[in-house]
Amino acid sequence: MLVPCPDPDDAPFNETVSTVLSPGQKLTAEFTPEQSETRMYLPILAVSKFPNMSYEAKADGEPIYGPSRIPPTDVDDLSVTFVPAKSFTRSLTVEVSNLDSTADRFVVVQPVGWEVI
Repeated sequence: MLVPCPDPDDAPFNETVSTVLSPGQKLTAEFTPEQSETRMYLPILAVSKFPNMSYEAKADGEPIYGPSRIPPTDVDDLSVTFVPAKSFTRSLTVEVSNLDSTADRFVVVQPVGWEVI
């Protein structure tokens, strides 16, 4: 269930950023609206789930998730994360850190939502 619901004219948003994180490395992924004056709604924030990781997200610089050892939802699930959906106008920043001491991790960050048109 998405709250609020997107209008039929709104633009869907579903992008991915991926990389391999070696032990001790951090990924910072930033997502911005395509329109200059708009609001983006974020009901789903998916990130690859591994042990010994840290997950954190900020919308327009304000914390919306974490820091946590568990991702908001896993990219294999794509479950609704935020009810009501979080929103932002400037940027969504997601930080994922590999806290493991030995293992490389292939990490995907996937925000899913819509941009008001």
